[in-house]
Amino acid sequence: MDTSVLTAILQSAIALVVILILCLKLWPSLRLDTFRQGMFIVRDDLVEFAASGRVQFTHPAYKLLRQSMNGFIRYAHQLTFFRLIFTLLQWKTLHRKPVFTWAAEWDAALKTITDETVKTELVSFHTRALTLVFKRIVTGSPVLMVTLGIMVMIALLRTQWVNLKTVVRTSA
Repeated sequence: MDTSVLTAILQSAIALVVILILCLKLWPSLRLDTFRQGMFIVRDDLVEFAASGRVQFTHPAYKLLRQSMNGFIRYAHQLTFFRLIFTLLQWKTLHRKPVFTWAAEWDAALKTITDETVKTELVSFHTRALTLVFKRIVTGSPVLMVTLGIMVMIALLRTQWVNLKTVVRTSA
């Protein structure tokens, strides 16, 4: 073998190792830190909202939101598409019906708020937190990202196909 070929092979192997380290070690760590930092920002905004006196720190809606954000921060490393799928499969195969009390408690707590702007702001904090969770789950799974990409492309193609048929029919 020629030395230039050996050099090219060695350079390719080193580049592959660097890419693998980036993809398998550094990227997941960066995603986790970014998610937690985003959730810290939302939680800090919620605390500032309560500190301004618009909602009490002891109000059930505030406490539920803060507890859920704290849980997302603490267990962010376990918040993956893989775990979500296997949890759903476990519930299905073991015939365990999960108890979803958080949503009922959240709705009940929101009903006790009379000021609509406060209620809207609290719902906005909840939406921001869930948006971060959704992004974490979707961007953490290459399979899910590819599947969603294909689904979006199919939806766009179907929409365009229907639009094209409509244009042809109306022009004829």
